Amino acid sequence: MSNQTLSELVKTADKITIDEIKGKKVILKISWFDVKGAKKTKKFLLNEKDKIEF
Repeated sequence: MSNQTLSELVKTADKITIDEIKGKKVILKISWFDVKGAKKTKKFLLNEKDKIEF
């Protein structure tokens, strides 16, 4: 699961939080469980008007 896109992770996410806001940019922190049950976390930088489908 090293090259997952934001859309793929949103569908399997356990928790999505806004980690930081800087002007017109937002850092989302997405947490999920892998197939072995270990919790994983990844951060994504989103610009103004970026869209995420849930």
